[in-house]
Amino acid sequence: MEALHSFLKHSPMMAYLAMMAPRLVELHRVLKPTGSLYLHCDPTASHYLRMLLDSIFGAKNFRNEIIWKRTSAHSDPNRFGRVHDTLLFYAHSEENLWNPVHQSYTDEYLNVKYRQEDERGKFRLSDLTAAGVTKGDSCKPWRGFDPAALGRHWALPRIISTLVDAETLGTLSTQEKLDFLDQHGFV
Repeated sequence: MEALHSFLKHSPMMAYLAMMAPRLVELHRVLKPTGSLYLHCDPTASHYLRMLLDSIFGAKNFRNEIIWKRTSAHSDPNRFGRVHDTLLFYAHSEENLWNPVHQSYTDEYLNVKYRQEDERGKFRLSDLTAAGVTKGDSCKPWRGFDPAALGRHWALPRIISTLVDAETLGTLSTQEKLDFLDQHGFV
């Protein structure tokens, strides 16, 4: 708070942060180790609140900054339109519980994206690589293709976790996982 006060001085933003700090400390105190906090704020305060939350929750427990578009574009004089708010997502600890959110695909989406079909059902073609070079075997070549040469790395589809038990999966290299996917007709 002293650091923030050194450049915000006595301002409405400093008053807001001084009001929020004890509340956030108390929320952290009562939150279960598996709990999470989603703080809704506007873009004028999000960066200050993030510094405050980093000091309370620890920067390692920052999970996401979620941008919520609250309105469509509109004309503001002398600047881009103010059309979004921010949600800061922090976990209490490494033990945090994550409940994935699933939503059914619409028939229209399935018909557009999942155009291929075989005896196992409909599927879509996708890339086995993702942007960026990583450390480890996810950047090593497989069957003559070197993803690192293109600034990419292997990104295996989630289907593999339904084909191999977690213990075995943890012992396989990326290239062995790719071999396994290929043997089962997924490449």
